[in-house]
Amino acid sequence: MFDSACRTLYLLRQAYECTGRCYYPLSDHLTPTKHAIVQTMLNAHYPRRAGRACCVPTRLDPISILYVDDQGTVTYKYKYDGMVVAECGCR
Repeated sequence: MFDSACRTLYLLRQAYECTGRCYYPLSDHLTPTKHAIVQTMLNAHYPRRAGRACCVPTRLDPISILYVDDQGTVTYKYKYDGMVVAECGCR
């Protein structure tokens, strides 16, 4: 069974998520931390002792939302930060 490498999965309506696994050697486009590099190396040699680095969001983009606030007022918030996964990487 083949597991895919870490990547951004684009779903309908901007519900993006990170999916896949981080394998050694880690590619530069995954922007791994030093901890992720060492952890992945350890996992390659001692898989029962060390888990793989995790595929996680490394950059989040804003979205605009329309909602009803506590007072019942319809409110539009432009650029609600940190809501949509834009890039994934290994951490």
